[in-house]
Amino acid sequence: MKINIKEATDLSTTFLTGLGLSAKEAGYVTQNIINAELAGRKTHGFVRLLGFKRSSDNKTFNTNPLKIEVINESPVSLYLNGHNKLGYAPIYESLEMAFEKIKASKLLAVGLKDLNVTGYIGDYARLATEKDLIFIGFNNSTGGLVPYGSIKEMWGTNPLTVGIPTNGIPVILDMASSQITWGDLLVAKNEGEQISEGAAIDSQGKPTTDPEKAMGGGVLPFFGHKGSGLAFIVELLGGALTGSRVGSQVPGGWGSFYILIDPTLFRPLADFKKDIETAINELKNAPKAKGFTNIYFAGEQSASLRQKQLAEGLVEISDVTLKQVKREVNKNA
Repeated sequence: MKINIKEATDLSTTFLTGLGLSAKEAGYVTQNIINAELAGRKTHGFVRLLGFKRSSDNKTFNTNPLKIEVINESPVSLYLNGHNKLGYAPIYESLEMAFEKIKASKLLAVGLKDLNVTGYIGDYARLATEKDLIFIGFNNSTGGLVPYGSIKEMWGTNPLTVGIPTNGIPVILDMASSQITWGDLLVAKNEGEQISEGAAIDSQGKPTTDPEKAMGGGVLPFFGHKGSGLAFIVELLGGALTGSRVGSQVPGGWGSFYILIDPTLFRPLADFKKDIETAINELKNAPKAKGFTNIYFAGEQSASLRQKQLAEGLVEISDVTLKQVKREVNKNA
């Protein structure tokens, strides 16, 4: 169902403040959720509100006042503690701090420890590209991914996210280490659908297409050892480097580590963007394989959808999910 973006924004904010979040924190979370929906990333959109409601019902939803502690910093680094709050606000605020610091350093590494759900990482990368900065991010989370060769979930679906500024739509690669994400399980369960074959196992280590059974087992890495290797690297950089959780043996919250690079550290921005544009054009004009009428670069389709929905002033949200969110808001009205 398509609804007005402002209506969707107000609905999300009301839902979150109804769970006990401050208006400021609810605004940050809503910003990410709406941008996920605009980009077609429903796995990180309104369905997440329903997960927060379940956490609230289970008394595990952290509604403590937002607190972001600067552990230490240098001219080229920031190290922050999110104190187990939802990761949205700490990451957005860290970006605001980072955008100021990098004006002098042109290169900055940012680590955040002990976060909870960190949301749609691609939106953080997009904001960096709008400042003509390169974003390279590693974010780990609680378990869900089963390492190659095992039948026990151990790491999060650990995405690698890279954003590169251009003269038009930015290049943004935002890929999980798994074939499907935990958000895909949430969406499939909520919509009463099955997941792809070969993407997950149940608690007994057997293949399953049932999202609920997969939640009790785990999702599988893409291309076997390759996705598993990427997940491990993200686990170490997002977790061990920031002092956050690592697997099941090192306790802590979710970790976020990202690097910002000002391209002018190496060459004029216009020259850099010109070469990026040349690379995009070469890709777009490459001979097409059978069945293909277009070749997309990373992030192109999501950004195009976002632009289209912004121009319309409307965002499409799952009918099932929207009804459930509205029902919860009406209960508290």
